[in-house]
Amino acid sequence: MTGFFKVAICSGLRLSALFILMIYSESVFAQKAKDFTVVIKDLATRLENAHASSQPLRLAIVPLGNTRSKSSHLFGDYVTESITAKLSENPSKYKIFERKRLDAILKEDELMLSDLMLPEAAQKIGKLVPIDALFSGTYTKLKTYVDISARLIDVTTGEILVSFSGRIKITRNLKMLFPLNEQDETPEDLTISIKPAPVKAEPVNQKSMDEICASRMKEFQVKLNDLSTDEKVSHIAHEAMKIPFINKCGEIHFEVMYYFNRYKIIHPEYETFLLSTLDTIAFPSLDDRAFNIIKFAARDSVIDARDWKVGLHTMMKTSSYLSTYVGYLLGKSKSSADESQERIDTYFKLVSDGKMGLPKAISMNQAFLNMMSGLRYGTSLREYVYPKYAPFLTLDTYTAGKVYHELADLYLDEDDPAKKTMIMEWIADFFNKHSDEKSHEHLYDFARSFELTDDEDRNKKIVKEYPARDLKLLVNRCKDKFSEYAMKTPYKNQQEDRIRFCVANNIPVPGVITSISQADQILKGSDLKEQLRVMKLLFQMGDRPKPIESTIISLLSKRSINDKETMTEIQVLAMAILGHIKSQQPAAIDYMTSKLMSYNYDESEHATAALLEIGKPSVAPLIKLLNKTTIHDGGLRYKIVVILGKLGPLARSAEPSLLKLKSENSNSDIQYAIEAALQSIN
Repeated sequence: MTGFFKVAICSGLRLSALFILMIYSESVFAQKAKDFTVVIKDLATRLENAHASSQPLRLAIVPLGNTRSKSSHLFGDYVTESITAKLSENPSKYKIFERKRLDAILKEDELMLSDLMLPEAAQKIGKLVPIDALFSGTYTKLKTYVDISARLIDVTTGEILVSFSGRIKITRNLKMLFPLNEQDETPEDLTISIKPAPVKAEPVNQKSMDEICASRMKEFQVKLNDLSTDEKVSHIAHEAMKIPFINKCGEIHFEVMYYFNRYKIIHPEYETFLLSTLDTIAFPSLDDRAFNIIKFAARDSVIDARDWKVGLHTMMKTSSYLSTYVGYLLGKSKSSADESQERIDTYFKLVSDGKMGLPKAISMNQAFLNMMSGLRYGTSLREYVYPKYAPFLTLDTYTAGKVYHELADLYLDEDDPAKKTMIMEWIADFFNKHSDEKSHEHLYDFARSFELTDDEDRNKKIVKEYPARDLKLLVNRCKDKFSEYAMKTPYKNQQEDRIRFCVANNIPVPGVITSISQADQILKGSDLKEQLRVMKLLFQMGDRPKPIESTIISLLSKRSINDKETMTEIQVLAMAILGHIKSQQPAAIDYMTSKLMSYNYDESEHATAALLEIGKPSVAPLIKLLNKTTIHDGGLRYKIVVILGKLGPLARSAEPSLLKLKSENSNSDIQYAIEAALQSIN
């Protein structure tokens, strides 16, 4: 073929190519490249205007397919996130189908992104997922811009509802969303020619995207080590804002947030950039950026209207970590009480409307528990939430347990006595209105918090945190529940603890705790084991057994051939009970003085304690016994002197006997006890 014919053919092909380019997508080539945000806004507006119905359209959005690479869709993902965030701002127009579920279906059915612009492919998707329409498209990267083409297709009819084409200007940051080996091409470069066989090119040593991002990260880390002037801070912030907070290079923002937070740097423009990014995150529970941005924005505890709006929008798109979001946006906020309460009401209104949480709206139970947990840093807002929203809860065992612990924590955290009593009333109402297999443990565990210990310092704290007046309120309001739950536990030691509590607080437990009149009848009988059980209960009743004093005294003279040990234990308890009721009967006091030197430790100790409880009526019998002692009764003398000394001024009538004993005594221990007793009674 001659050169003339070669030129002619090439010229003809070039003219044909030129003609094709002239007629190819005039709507695209005629456009001027625009900023990314402008194109996304235009696209969202077109989509919203196309749906005039009052009912929201169920919409699935798939990433735009790359016409030049099957392996890289970063830019398509970025467009998808951006348009999803934009449409999510208007839930009355669109309900966005969960991206994660859609990706799984596309993978399972081996559907290509580029194919989804075909009506028949969209209709196939419509048979697999509950949607009304599918948004799909493609993009082509050229030298200085990206052309995008997108469609909104009715998945039932296959009708194309919206057709859109746009041109996005490539910035330095957007360029990082494309692999380096993707060749730049513009329509002006397109020629058709006959080429010789390709010659193998020498390999070019190009940096990978990860290497470029690592290099940028090092640059920023060097800069972040010098935040000495406002100018340097501003420069870093503006340089960071040029990098989209997405993919590997976007991790630079985690470093910037760390340094700005650590050194308490406030940069409003950078915070605006972060909040704008947060608003584009479609599924915050799957994205670490969301939590970190919220945490950063709330670091100064100032949550303004913009922070709250974006934060609330983020919570609406997640069901994970809600309590943490609540903590930063409300719990730690310096906002006024009125503003915080208004925001809480907005939160619960969204819950009530089924608009809080993805992939499924959360229940009132979940919303309430997350709110209470998030507000754990203070009491006032929890005290606002509980009475207003607790009535809407459905109390299953799990939720009831959580509510109990929230109330118990709230009671402990509150310092104001009047408010503590108010919370105690809520607790009493809670136990009276709800009962499950865990309620008995919760009620008695809470009551046990009021018990004093042997540690005086600890007791001071207990008295302040758990005042006795509130326990009395709980007992009076929940007496039936305490009675019902006393024997619910299968553990004997817990049963005994609960019985002791009920006895001490005058709570009847039918079949377990007898009345005083019933106790009288049992003690007049012959069943020692039953008598011992009753005496243990009477021992815990303080002075309430006073009406059966004579019956108890009569036990002191009883004997048992078959069970002396049980009989002795009953008589030890009898002395203790007679001490509690401050018996003045000579038979009781004489029995006690007779047991002061008993070889049975319990008898000796309880006799001493009872005489001290009785007080002045025991002085005369003790003096009488002291006067009868001899030098051979050193132990008894010592014990009587000590008791008289502990009685103090009540034992002043014993002074002559003590002085007489002092003059006759030669035992140094007794001598010391006498001197101490004389000082005590005077």
